[in-house]
Amino acid sequence: MLRQFALLLGAALTLAAAQPVIPYDSLLVDRVGIDGVIDNEEGPEYPATYKDKASGITVHWGFDDSLIYVGLETKSRGWLAIGFGSARMDKSNMMIGYFTEDSTEVMNQVGANYAHNRSAQSDSAIREAEIDRDEETGVTAMEFSYPLRFPAGEALAVPGLEPGGAYDVILAQNTKSISLRAKHTNYSTLKVKLAAGPPPPPPTQTQEQPEPGPQK
Repeated sequence: MLRQFALLLGAALTLAAAQPVIPYDSLLVDRVGIDGVIDNEEGPEYPATYKDKASGITVHWGFDDSLIYVGLETKSRGWLAIGFGSARMDKSNMMIGYFTEDSTEVMNQVGANYAHNRSAQSDSAIREAEIDRDEETGVTAMEFSYPLRFPAGEALAVPGLEPGGAYDVILAQNTKSISLRAKHTNYSTLKVKLAAGPPPPPPTQTQEQPEPGPQK
């Protein structure tokens, strides 16, 4: 009995230790360039990186006071995607992109059952987005910044991402096709945690001027 408990405890600790954490960084707007290139030559562009073997996608990410910054990398030539808030496509807030020499696109879609639909409202929430491919390295990179509070009125599993919260994330890609009608060839689900945000500022103390005493 004790041995079984120890094994379960060890498995739980291993799972907790493996859970990716998205760090807070107030200077991400200056640190990250949304240009379709993950530039780590002078140090990491993003504060954290997670390599997902099941999907074949490497994720770089971090968040500041209002936005989450994400960079995805893959060696494949098809579409790639990340979804927040749900362990399935249904009600997931998804970012999907593809690159070819003739056309490129990065879009925001909402998962609905086993499909996903583009929404003009959610698509307009993207602050910046870019996708590019480096033929020398064979890497396609998609980058974007997106509000932590998701657009209202969408059928999403969660209304947004809160510092300190844990959320389901899906990663998917089709390694050969850019058609969004083509089913994923690689797929993964994981639970991520947003780090705690900055501590709140101390309350402002106001000092009252003492009332003047009676004049002598």
